[in-house]
Formats: sequence, structure tokens, C-alpha cells
Amino acid sequence: MDSKVNIEYLEEEKDVEGLVKALKDPDYILRKEAARALKRVGDERAVLPLIESLRYKTWHSDYVVLSAVRENSAEALGKIGDPQAIPFLIESMERDPDDEVRLKAAWALGEIGDPSAVDALISALEDNNWSVRRNAANSLGIIGDKKAAPYLIKALEDNDWHVRKYAAVALGKMQDERAIPVLVETLDDEDADVRWKAMLALGKLGNSAVPALIKALQSKNWRMRAKAAEVLGKIGSEDALFALIEVLSKPSDCNRHVRGKAAEALGRIGDVRGLEVLRNAQRDEYKYVRDQADIAIQKILKPKKEVKILNYDNGEVSLDYSENWEMVSTSDAKKVLRGLYANNSISLSLNRNTDVEEISSQKFAEMLKDVFRMQGSEVIDERSFENYGMEIYEIYGENHEVTPTSILIVSFKKDNLLYYLWFVGDPVAFEEANEDIQLMVDSFYIYG
Repeated sequence: MDSKVNIEYLEEEKDVEGLVKALKDPDYILRKEAARALKRVGDERAVLPLIESLRYKTWHSDYVVLSAVRENSAEALGKIGDPQAIPFLIESMERDPDDEVRLKAAWALGEIGDPSAVDALISALEDNNWSVRRNAANSLGIIGDKKAAPYLIKALEDNDWHVRKYAAVALGKMQDERAIPVLVETLDDEDADVRWKAMLALGKLGNSAVPALIKALQSKNWRMRAKAAEVLGKIGSEDALFALIEVLSKPSDCNRHVRGKAAEALGRIGDVRGLEVLRNAQRDEYKYVRDQADIAIQKILKPKKEVKILNYDNGEVSLDYSENWEMVSTSDAKKVLRGLYANNSISLSLNRNTDVEEISSQKFAEMLKDVFRMQGSEVIDERSFENYGMEIYEIYGENHEVTPTSILIVSFKKDNLLYYLWFVGDPVAFEEANEDIQLMVDSFYIYG
């Protein structure tokens, strides 16, 4: 590598011209580092050079390092998001011999989010590499074109669990009713993560999924019956309520796990009409069912107490929060507030950045998504909106490397100030704390 070319310095200075020049250097390692730096800089001036460095030439196969150049170029183009890169990313996804390049091209097409890539991404669901198929499924979910739904439904039968998982996530985002029967079947998938994503997808489909879930309560497979009961509890419709009551009624389901999940679901719904069968279930022969019935009855009968709403205000920002949270101010100018939810199941930090007038909330979110990936977390959902003159961007992700963990980051940008709330914790607690978290997000205000 030419020691006179300092890629780190060029990146720090955001010297796009210098990095583009390095992208064409005879030293292939220097090209790789330049492509990686342009990925982090994310400047539209680099689009055409990156397209050129993305394109595969047959002689590239003689130099392994050039696959890394193409891979980083694909990522950079996805981050920049210029639609003129789409046909070249499609070409790479379809023809590049390197698996990593193809999967990064599939990812980049999702980041750009243009429907013109849908047909190519559908074809990529047949790629011989599971990582490419996984990224294609995820990108189709981000784009959200329902034309892809039948192909994603087929992908729920893929031999790799990663692909099945992302197909379920994508179908949940699309909320296409054609997916309901197969998603119900997926509740019995051999992989726990796939089963969980199928449950979440059916939950998003809501009332339209209830008839198929009620039918699943008659399945010969007890695991499917138990999962169906759990999802019905999350949806909580009138029909779901009576179907769950029926499960606990005589003649009851013969499986204790199914009865226990039905009792748990009735407690989640919280309707007093479930009390009679729950009281009968308190005399069940199995302790698991009795315990779930006890907990469900306590939830239904527990009086709705008024939660005290408190306020944090440091003269620059303010937010409301419930007494379920313990908040502690800090002397750190960048981490101004820390919080813990009931039983320490979720932690919160409020972070502050200044002199960010040129950084949009969306650009900051892209930086945070890079952090997600470095930590082994996956972005599941995101949205942007405005409130009180602030740019707001929400990113929701999950990490399953050690234990299931949910992550929510909400950034608030106003003039040269940027604050972000960072929530991390147990997925079940996240559901319970949803109203509290929404209270903070809705009430957050930057003065000035």
C-alpha cells in the first residue's frame, strides 16, 4: 500500500475526491480501504465511481481482495441510497460469483427501497446461498410490495431457518392475508426464532388471522395449539376470547401446556367473561395450569390504578414518564439521564449531541444502524416523523446472540442539538412498558 495515501485521514476530512482517486489505485488493498471509507462517509459524489468499482470483471477472480472492494462498494451504494445504482446492484446480485457481494447487493437494494428492484429480489430468493436469500427476503419486506407475498410464503419452507425467519418478518410487515395459513403452519417450525417471528407476523395481521388461529386450536399438534392460543391472547378480539374460553371448558384440551397458554392468554385479554373457566382451571390436575389460571385471575381482577406521571426537565429538554421508571440524572454532558423500568427489565439512557446542524435525524439513524450491525443486532422496523419542530427517527431491533433482547432508539433533532433515547431489555417487558415508552416519546421536547 502506498504510504503516502492516508485513507483514515481522507475519511476523517470527508475528502471524497481523494477517496475516489484511491478507489482506482493500482494497489487493490488501497481500493478496498477506500471503498470501506466511502461506505462510512456516504456521499452522493461517490456514486458513479462506486458503481464502476462494484462491477465484476472476469479477471477479478485472480485477486481475492477485489471481492472485498465490490462488497464494500455495494454497501456504500446502499447507504447513499441513490436510485441510479439499482440496475448495477441488480446485476451484481444476479451475476457476481462471490456470495458476500451478492448478499450485500441484496441488502443495498432494500436500503434504497425502490419497487423497481422487487422482481430481481424475488428471483434472488432462489439463490444457492442462504445469506443472499435471507437478505432478499428482508429487503422485500422493507420495500413492502405485496407482489412479493406469494414468493415469501414459499420461502417459509426454505431449508435454512434464517430465510424462513426473514420471510415471516417480511410477511408481517406486508400484512397480506394470503400468508395467514402458512404462517399458522409455521407456528410449528423446528426453529424457535422462526416460530416467534411467525407469531409476531400473525399478531400484526390481527383480526383477519383469528379464524385460522381458532381452526389451529383443533390441530393434532399440541405445540401448534399452544402457539395459536398465545397469539389469540395478543390479538384479543371477541372471537379470540370465546375460543380461548372453549379451550378451558369441559371437555377441555387434554394437553396441560395448551390449557396453560389459554389461561395465560385470557389473562392478557383481561375480560371478566373469562373468570368462570379460569376459576375452574384453578382446580386443574396440573400445577402449571393452576398457576397460569391464578396469575390470569389476578390480572383481570387487579384494579386499574392511576399511574403517577412525573416530569424530567433540565432547561434544555423535558419529557414525561410514569412512576414505573426510576430516573437518575448524571453529570455526563453526553449521557444526561439514566433510567430503569420495573424489576430492572429495561434500561434507558438519554444521550446528547451538539453541533450537529448538518446531520439530519435520518443520517444519524444510519450511523446507529451501523452500531446495531457491529453488535450483532438486527433492525426489525423503523419510521420517521416530525413533532414540535423536531425531526424524529425510531429504530427497533433485536439481538438473539445470548438471550433475546429488544432495542429501541428514538432520536430527536432540532437545529444544532440531537438527543436520543436508547431502550434495551427483555422483549416481554417491552410489550408491558409500551405505553410508558410511548409517553416519553410523545412528550419529549427540545426548547428553543
